[in-house]
This record gives sequence, C-alpha cells and structure tokens, in this order.
Amino acid sequence: MASFVNTIVDMQIDSSANNTNPAAVIPKSMVLFVDNQKTNLKQIANNFFTRHFEVRTRDREKKLNVVQLMSEYDGNFSTPVCYLRFYLNRAAKFIRYAEELGRLKDNQEIYRLNCISIYKGFIQRYSDLIGSIQNHETACDRRLFRRSIERMQHELAHVPLNLHLQQLLVSCGDDPSQKFMYNTITLGAPAVHHSHFTHGGLERIKTNEHELNKHLSYLHDKLQDILIFNSDIEDELEYLSQIMANPSTNIDHSILKLSLQRVIRAVDSLLQYASKDLDTTDSSTTEIVVHPLIPTISTEEVLASKDKIHEKAKIFLEETKESLNNDKQIFGVAQLNNLQSIANELESHTCKHIMRHIFQESMEIERYSQSYRERFDIAFSQTVIILNIHIYIFYLFNLENYLLF
Repeated sequence: MASFVNTIVDMQIDSSANNTNPAAVIPKSMVLFVDNQKTNLKQIANNFFTRHFEVRTRDREKKLNVVQLMSEYDGNFSTPVCYLRFYLNRAAKFIRYAEELGRLKDNQEIYRLNCISIYKGFIQRYSDLIGSIQNHETACDRRLFRRSIERMQHELAHVPLNLHLQQLLVSCGDDPSQKFMYNTITLGAPAVHHSHFTHGGLERIKTNEHELNKHLSYLHDKLQDILIFNSDIEDELEYLSQIMANPSTNIDHSILKLSLQRVIRAVDSLLQYASKDLDTTDSSTTEIVVHPLIPTISTEEVLASKDKIHEKAKIFLEETKESLNNDKQIFGVAQLNNLQSIANELESHTCKHIMRHIFQESMEIERYSQSYRERFDIAFSQTVIILNIHIYIFYLFNLENYLLF
C-alpha cells in the first residue's frame, strides 16, 4: 500500500449550498460496508457515529476512502456490576464458611469474628456501589459511557472513562472491492481519580504491604486456588447444562462426552488438591514461622468428615468414569448436578479447614489488605471490559472470514 500523507484533513468545511458537513456524508461505494459493520456491532454496541475522511497517496494519484465508525459499548455499566457481584458472592461465601466453623478458641475466635465483620462491611460497600452504578446508568438516558467530568465520582470508579469502540473502514477509491477494517478500543487510562493519587499507584501500595510469613501466604494461596478450581468447574457445568436443556442444540454425543470427561478431570484435580497436607509447604519455601503463643488446631474433629467427603467423591468419580467408557451411556443434567454437588462439598470442607488454620495467626483470609484489594478491583474492573470486547470482535472477525472463504 502506498505511503499516506502525513496529515489527514477532516472535511468539515460547510457547504454554502445546503450547509451540510461533508464529513458526515458516506460515499455510496461504502454505504453497504458501513451498514454491515453496524449490524454486526449492534449485538454489543449502540449510538453509532460516522465520519468520512478522504486520504490520498503521497503522489496524489490514488485515493482511499476512510470511515471512522464510533460506537458505545452496551456493557459499559453492566460489566462492572457483574464483576462487583462476583466479589459479593465470594465475600458471602467467606462469611458463610466462617460462621459454619462455629465458635473457636481464644484468639482464633477473635480473628473469626473480625473476619466476618470485615466482609459484612465489604458487602455493604459493594452493594451500595452496584446501586449507584445502576441509578447512574438510568439517569444517563441512553448514553452508554462515563464522561471525563464524572471521574471524581467515587461511586462510579469501577466504570471506565470515555470507553468507545472505534473502527476504521478503509476502501480503495479506484477499486471499492478492496476493503480493510481496523478495530480499536479507546478509553481513559484506568485510575482512581477520586483518591487524588495521594498514596501512589498499585505498585507503590503493594510494596508497602505487610510481609506475611511463608506459611500464612501458602494458606492464602491455597484458599484462592480451591475457589478458582470450583469456579471453573461451575462455569463448565453451567455451559453443559444449558446445552443439554436446549433441545434445539445439535451437538454430537462424543463432544459432550469429551466435555464431561474434562469436567471429571477438573473435579478429580480438586479432590487431589483438597487432600494435600496443610501443615507443610513445598520444598522451595523457607522455614515456616508460626506464632508460638497460639495453639495448633486439633484435626481429630475434621478427619471424620474429611474422609467421608473424599471417599464419597472418589466413589462417584470412579463410577462416572466407568459409565463413560460405555459409548451407549446417556448422561444428563442430573449427572452434572451430582458432579457440582461433589465439587461444592470439597470446596466447602477444604476452605473451612484452611480458614481454621489461618485463624491461628490472622483475621485476613486473603493475602493483601482490604484497601489494596478494593483499589485493585477498580483498576481491573476498568480494564476487563476491553478483554470482553476483544473476544467478541475476534470471534466476529473470524466468522466473517469463514463466511467469505
């Protein structure tokens, strides 16, 4: 492609005849191209705005028509709400597990009660944030993005600033069949503006975090790993359940069988991970530091339930694996529910067991402090939307190529 001129002049000089902005007029050769892209993006975007540029090559012998198609993402407010709800559900799970542990001894009980109080406060703050975002979205009256003048509103901090989908649709003036498309997402840099940056960014805050002992860090990581394991299992089982519940879905039995085998392996991995000894770390860690004044938790009271749950999981997994070896075996939603039930039992028992160990030394059941995590949530919430959009556009682009060829 020939070199472009260094500057592109936006044709915005008013026509003396009809006072029409030429930049708003799309060439006839590109109307269908633009309309098709609008149709594709209407699944995730709205409020389209187009501008036309005419770009000539350096020798000015050839012309390119360029249309900037800008739109607003439908999920700009709803995606942060979903993200906040995810953390609300996780906090509620922590509270439930801590309450199900019952009264502990001495300092352990103080840590347990403080932990419950911390997460109840967290739930209240995040519930208020969800309400504020939803109320703001309603008040925007079909505007789907957060404006720069709203950057100091702390209740909207999880929503990215000025997020827009940008497409440059390019067509050769001499040969309109030569078409190109360039996708871009524009937004303001993720930041916590309402804090006035008084404590620096996440990296500086992280370096000032209190250094935990190796054993406590190990327990925190293990707790998160268990939650992630089961979250992945839940997502996969929910997807399979939707497929099986929809009679119009035409998927080969062997594909469903492979998917179910993958879930079984995940549940089996969860079982193996839940069976690890909590009193040891891997060989790469240094000496474990344990508070000498806090007695260790007696495991007798949990061994019986642990053995029962693990044995139940092993038996069910073996039965399921054996049944899948029979190609005529028909499985359904009930079997998926049984797998989820097993995974939930493993998660519940193991998380409570880990939390009992954590409460020997701390009331914090996550590695980083609440203030750091909430600051991180803002940054991540503002950027995770980009990933969602990129996945959709990547899927759409590949689908178009498939249909063309």
